Amino acid sequence: MIFDFQYVVTSFTTAIHYIPATLALSLIPLFLGIIFGTMIAVCRRFRIKFVAPLADIAIPVMKGIPLVLYLFIMNFLIFKPFDMLAQYYAWADIIRYMDKLYIGIIAISIYAIVIISETMRSALMSVGKGQYEACYSVGLTRWQALWRVILPQSLPVAIPVLGNNLIGLIKGSSVVYLITVLDVMNGALTTAQINYRFLEAYIAAAFIYWGICLLTEWLFTVWENHTKKYQMRIDKHNLRKEVL
Repeated sequence: MIFDFQYVVTSFTTAIHYIPATLALSLIPLFLGIIFGTMIAVCRRFRIKFVAPLADIAIPVMKGIPLVLYLFIMNFLIFKPFDMLAQYYAWADIIRYMDKLYIGIIAISIYAIVIISETMRSALMSVGKGQYEACYSVGLTRWQALWRVILPQSLPVAIPVLGNNLIGLIKGSSVVYLITVLDVMNGALTTAQINYRFLEAYIAAAFIYWGICLLTEWLFTVWENHTKKYQMRIDKHNLRKEVL
């Protein structure tokens, strides 16, 4: 079968309609991962009782589980109870019309929390102990030091890795086609199932993922440069105060 670029264009125009689904499957887990991952990283960094030992055991174990397994596990954990209820109460349509996009978001969010917690923990550990001692010497509590000094200094360190995490989530979100969620990958394949032009469909999906990842990398580079300039202004301001 001769390669036909026209089918690439057809698959491309079909797949772009599912970009919002792919962004939801990556941006929502990123947001939840930053919130809960940072909380876990802080607990491990400051050795919070009960939470830190539990996280020390759970995070390495969960980090070793592939994303596709999270997807399948959450699919069965969520759908199995609903399936039993549907059979008992004769709810024939509850499973048929349930949007599996939410299952994909939940599964990818769990995966994102695990990997981003490691990212934030590394960023927190990049701040020297002298910064903590300086905060305590002026009367700041542990949480005041964390919020005012430690996190602002660790954020520029974490941003490049967070960008890579997001790119990984964007590419990893393509596995949701296994539970029949229509994202960019599955959207591109809908035309291939009619004309059997799977190579053209895969190339069209690759172009879309490539464009999204390039835009993501550029946005995180702008964010990183902004935080560095902001940190430099703060350092200059503090230096002037010390001189005066």
